[in-house]
Amino acid sequence: MLKYEHIANDIEWFIDNGHYQAGDKLPSVEELKVKYNVSKSTIIKSLAILEKEGTIFQARGSGIYVRNKKIDGYVNLLKTKGFSDNLQDHNISSLVIEFDEFIPEEAVRTHLKLNKNEKVIFIKRLRFLDNQILCIETSYFNKNIVPTLDKKIATQSIFSHIQKQLNINIGFSDIYFYVDFLNKNESQLLELNEGDPCMRHELIFHTNKGMPFDYSNIVYHFKNAKFFVPIQS
Repeated sequence: MLKYEHIANDIEWFIDNGHYQAGDKLPSVEELKVKYNVSKSTIIKSLAILEKEGTIFQARGSGIYVRNKKIDGYVNLLKTKGFSDNLQDHNISSLVIEFDEFIPEEAVRTHLKLNKNEKVIFIKRLRFLDNQILCIETSYFNKNIVPTLDKKIATQSIFSHIQKQLNINIGFSDIYFYVDFLNKNESQLLELNEGDPCMRHELIFHTNKGMPFDYSNIVYHFKNAKFFVPIQS
């Protein structure tokens, strides 16, 4: 974990443990810079994480303030490090439906910037939130960047493995989402009816150096999945 991530986690701990309440003003950037003995840019990166998570908001010319507590159980569409990070106070589990390794089709190669002979690790999972079906997740991982995935890891948090075991820093993601209808196979996996509505996500995750390592498609259970987007005006 990078220094600015440690600082963001530390500030969030103080908020979660009641040291600051909604509406309270946090120390300034300069004060935080002195407290943590880091550069101004490091503090700015830490605050950007907290702002993205909906933990704080910054009022220009006024200061940094604690936002209202997030409604529990909602998926933050701006967070990029997986459901386990997104929903830390909940039980996130996975059932691996397919696991394979192959040379992918052209569309996947394009998303991951792969050559024709380069392989991906393909994983299809059912994801559960507190034992309720949350979504179907289909992922293609660049084997050159993420070489050590196996079925056991796939039943847990893949992103945790990527960050802690492979020491890969996740940078940013491109997320596209739209409303659609379930096909027959999807409806069976989600235990819904064919033609029921769904939210679809197409995601491309990059390392902090800008290399795409994961191209995923997610189909959400329309009854069990709830979303929010923290917006700074």
